[in-house]
Amino acid sequence: MKKGAFIVVEGGEGSGKDTQIRLLQEKYGDSVVFTREPGGTPLGKVLRDMLLHQSHGAVALPTELFLFLADRAQHAEEVIVPALSLGKTVISNRSWISFIAYQIYGREQFAWKELVEASIAKIFEKCPIDLAIIFDMDPKIGFERMKARGEPLDVMEQMPMAAHERIRTGFLETAKTLKNPVIIDASRSKEEVWKDVEKAVASVL
Repeated sequence: MKKGAFIVVEGGEGSGKDTQIRLLQEKYGDSVVFTREPGGTPLGKVLRDMLLHQSHGAVALPTELFLFLADRAQHAEEVIVPALSLGKTVISNRSWISFIAYQIYGREQFAWKELVEASIAKIFEKCPIDLAIIFDMDPKIGFERMKARGEPLDVMEQMPMAAHERIRTGFLETAKTLKNPVIIDASRSKEEVWKDVEKAVASVL
């Protein structure tokens, strides 16, 4: 059976990932497995609540890093690899690329970078990314969008603007290491962005 494609949708806060993924869901429906990181498994949902909403209190930075890594490991084993082995395409809202951007660049934990990269290589060796769609824009625009929505901010969103500037750099630097990255200007209208997303996904499906 033909192996499915692993597609990830990435970007900073307010970049429109959720909107574009909803459009992909409307187009592809049940023919594609839609998931997310963190939170794509039962264990991941618990970890997501701990990490983004401090359900068990504040999390120390090294602990945060390893809990996010645990979420990715469980997600790969429980969701991504089994789906791909059945020939299904997986589209994930965030992936290990966000992990690098947020926990290494955003949190400035560069001393962990070598260990993290080696861990990611092992965890995802059976499910390499076939297409990484990365929404890029000035993080200030993203925060203006979130402010307009009036929703409470989670732990990652509450990081200072300087951290979000580093996160943007993290995405762009990591993109250089990927096999098939597509960087999309997310500051445009959702209709303009959707045209690029639709074209990118169609290129691997």
